[in-house]
Amino acid sequence: MPSTARPRGSADRRRPDRRALFLAEISRTLVDAPDGRESLTSVARLAMDELDAWCIVDVCDDEGAIERLAVIHPDESLQPLATELEQHYPPMPGDALGAPRVVITQQPELVADVSEAMITAASRDERHHRVLHALGMGSYMIVPLKARDRLLGSITFVSAREGLKYTPRDLLFTEDLAGRAAMAMDYVRLCDEAERARAEAVESAARAAVADRAKTDFLATMSHELRTPLNAIGGYAELLELGMRGPVSDQQREAIARIRRSQQHLLGIVNDILTFAKTETGRIPLTIESIDVDHAMSSVYFLAEPMLAASELRYSCKPCNNSIAVRADRDRLQQILVNLLSNAAKFSFPHGSVSVSAESREHLVAMLVADEGEGVAEEMQDAIFEPFVQASTGLTRTSDGNGLGLSISRELARLMGGDITVTSELGKGSTFTLTLPVALPAQPVS
Repeated sequence: MPSTARPRGSADRRRPDRRALFLAEISRTLVDAPDGRESLTSVARLAMDELDAWCIVDVCDDEGAIERLAVIHPDESLQPLATELEQHYPPMPGDALGAPRVVITQQPELVADVSEAMITAASRDERHHRVLHALGMGSYMIVPLKARDRLLGSITFVSAREGLKYTPRDLLFTEDLAGRAAMAMDYVRLCDEAERARAEAVESAARAAVADRAKTDFLATMSHELRTPLNAIGGYAELLELGMRGPVSDQQREAIARIRRSQQHLLGIVNDILTFAKTETGRIPLTIESIDVDHAMSSVYFLAEPMLAASELRYSCKPCNNSIAVRADRDRLQQILVNLLSNAAKFSFPHGSVSVSAESREHLVAMLVADEGEGVAEEMQDAIFEPFVQASTGLTRTSDGNGLGLSISRELARLMGGDITVTSELGKGSTFTLTLPVALPAQPVS
């Protein structure tokens, strides 16, 4: 067969120190390679000269489907035939030689002297036979490309110099080379997958943000639209109750009272939804000031008293030992405390007790609302702060509410630099703790 490589001494080309330097250079090349397939082709080109070979590079997917990446010959005059082999004779299942066998066995192969019978068996037609002969089929090695027990493909070297026969030492060298190339391919693949996952996560987050904003805007718009007729219902009910449309009988007065209670209940839900929509978008204006804690706790009793009285609950408020203040928005602090007291009243057993207290905790002030009610299961103690979630989620609900009170309260607390947490035990009650930044006393000016 014709010689197609520059004649060099075989012993010189296969010295262990030369091969070690070559592998080190290959490793440096692979480190800087941005593309796994391009790096594999580059390695094949470099190794061809070292092995006096022409080369076939195949890659495969997780299902074992093989794709011929390149057929490269060191003799430029024979490269058109190599390209013909690449384009017209791709690997096929059942091939006598090449990648299909390695995909199945995942083991390297070495044929020191390729016989005419082997070439004939590997040929699909007369043209294929002539192309293989022209390229040169003296000695043959094929090694799998494997990384982390995953087959990525194979690389084949066929001696291009007449009389050159590959040895087991050559095969070990080629396996080492293939292992480094496979690791580089796998690293690039992992980087690509990570980048795709990151891009998909960013895109998903963006879509979710758009959908969430649309939901929030819808809730805000609908809440505004509902408040107008609800306020009209309340206004007309009040006019009827005052007798502005004629005398009102006791039965009519009772019916009007039911209308007003239902209107106030629905208006409260609408206001909660509107507040929730504002907290979701961060559009709640806050006026942060120093607020006396004892005064804040005592003032909310009159707002929560009807709910507490309805269940005949005992109420106690334990003032602080020393007068302390928090930095908060006055109206929002009142809203949070009323929500917590309302929640305690809803889930307390009749004739139980509800208490409010406060204590200093370094740079924070903690306000505690405790009850002796149903309690919250441990697995629900995070979930109850999510929108539209209640601790009682069974088919029979014993309490009213839309599941927004705690969610709104926590978001308001966080907007003011604080938080709300809960400790609870089923059947023994719950303690909700509101923490807010302490208001530091004014420093005298020297």
